[in-house]
Amino acid sequence: MDQAQPKALAALQPFIIEATSTKSPSPRFLKELIIRATSAQGTYIFTELLQTPAVQTLQTAEPESRSYLTLLELFSYGTYQEYQSTPNLPTLTDAQTQKLRQLSLLTLASPFLPIQDPKADPLTYPNLVTGLGLAAPHELESLVISATYAGLLTARLSPTSTPPRVHITSVAPLRDLRPQSLPAILQILTTWQGRCTSTVTGLETEAANIRSQAARRTELQRRRQDIVDTAVVQGENDNSKTVRPRDRKGNKRDLDERMEGENDEDASSDDVYMDLDDSGDFAEKGRAPAPLLARGAKRNRGRGGLGGLT
Repeated sequence: MDQAQPKALAALQPFIIEATSTKSPSPRFLKELIIRATSAQGTYIFTELLQTPAVQTLQTAEPESRSYLTLLELFSYGTYQEYQSTPNLPTLTDAQTQKLRQLSLLTLASPFLPIQDPKADPLTYPNLVTGLGLAAPHELESLVISATYAGLLTARLSPTSTPPRVHITSVAPLRDLRPQSLPAILQILTTWQGRCTSTVTGLETEAANIRSQAARRTELQRRRQDIVDTAVVQGENDNSKTVRPRDRKGNKRDLDERMEGENDEDASSDDVYMDLDDSGDFAEKGRAPAPLLARGAKRNRGRGGLGGLT
């Protein structure tokens, strides 16, 4: 579809050259030129031919010749329904009729189409069959298929929907703008600008709300952490005031000495209350010999203990 316009311009180029290279063309020559141009295969755009000075001379010609200029204008930006409603226009050939109906589909899918009833859908089967002068819905479907294969549009048929409709998703840039379509274009652009402005405003508001919520969550987390930190510090202070001095944790040296003393006491207790085997050297069970008692007393004296047993 992207190549539809260049191909259509290339197909029209011989007729443009013929119109511009002919000196003082007669109305009859121009009428025949318009008939051949609108009937030729591949010619779907006629703006350049319409704007040539030779063709524009038909505006001052007699009404019969001027009607060919009107016909060329319809092929440029009009519809088949306008052709039917305009009196005294030349009779179309089959090729011209098929082409004008195909081009009318492009115009009916355009947002610049002037519609009397805004609620009316021009692309429903009944409206298209009537507007294009067709006899039955199957003729409409054949017309849409031929326009699709010609690269004029992309469409999808929905014959079972309510109402049946032709969904045209894209059209080739082959139609010219009507001279009186400028107000409609300005209105459409103004509406589009308003929608863009509203969308941007909505996005900015949403972004501001997201940033505000993120800031509130961060502040809430900070406050919670402050409360936890304060509670931990307060708990440590309360514990340090209620714990007795002898239960407080000392330094590593004090801890080592206390543990060593406990080990020595355990060893001393084991010495005193040793149970010997069958040696029979002691008269009384649980009573250590004198050298062992002396050695235990000496160790206890070094740590501030008693000098002897009690």
